[in-house]
Amino acid sequence: MWYVNIIESEAGWGQRVDETKDFATEAEALVFVNEYNSHNDKPQVPDWYMYAQIPYEI
Repeated sequence: MWYVNIIESEAGWGQRVDETKDFATEAEALVFVNEYNSHNDKPQVPDWYMYAQIPYEI
């Protein structure tokens, strides 16, 4: 199984794992990460945002 952590990041509060999603293949996990992170396209880092980390296998 491949896993992707969804991270919540907030200025002044730090970061935390909000959710972990599982995938059957690395390719599926990478597609999810690319799509999930595609909305993070602002020129500046916002005070609050969420992002998907790179996949890992257990």
